Amino acid sequence: MSDHSTISFDRDRWLRALEEIAIALGKDGDPVEICLIGSAACILGGMAGRSSVDLDVWKPSSRYDTLELKKAVENAGLVFNPVSEIEPDRSYIQIVEPGIVQVGTFDPVLIERMGRLRITRPPIENIIAAKLPRCSDKDLEDIAYLRKKYAIAVESVETVVREFTGSAAENAKENLIYLHILQ
Repeated sequence: MSDHSTISFDRDRWLRALEEIAIALGKDGDPVEICLIGSAACILGGMAGRSSVDLDVWKPSSRYDTLELKKAVENAGLVFNPVSEIEPDRSYIQIVEPGIVQVGTFDPVLIERMGRLRITRPPIENIIAAKLPRCSDKDLEDIAYLRKKYAIAVESVETVVREFTGSAAENAKENLIYLHILQ
């Protein structure tokens, strides 16, 4: 078990943690696929100075046995899917289901394969759209980075936002203005 006592991980620390999860999964069995949303695209995409206490796994686009993944995550020294209190000195893997968070429909894009572990993400326009409802300062930094790095057109993000429902849709539509400002 590794010592992951520093709460916020940068790209290198998250890659090491994912490698440790892959090793803990072993070689035998079906592939384990986790679809990362949120800050992972920025962190693993090399955004300077970007770190996070957690990696968000989008459950509808992931394929895993919960007990097997939980054991591998814990063997890597991380907390698996905290639902009440988060340990103040430990990074974690959070399983996210549709609801408050909306990502739109997509075909996952492969980021990395490590043994049985397949790490995917949504297309970048979906990640940007998912950040629009909350639109915190960190979200705006992520959006600016992702738009510049991947040359994402406003129209492609608008297409994803049209799939959103409820207050997330309203907030995302209002915050589309930031895409024009951040060009």
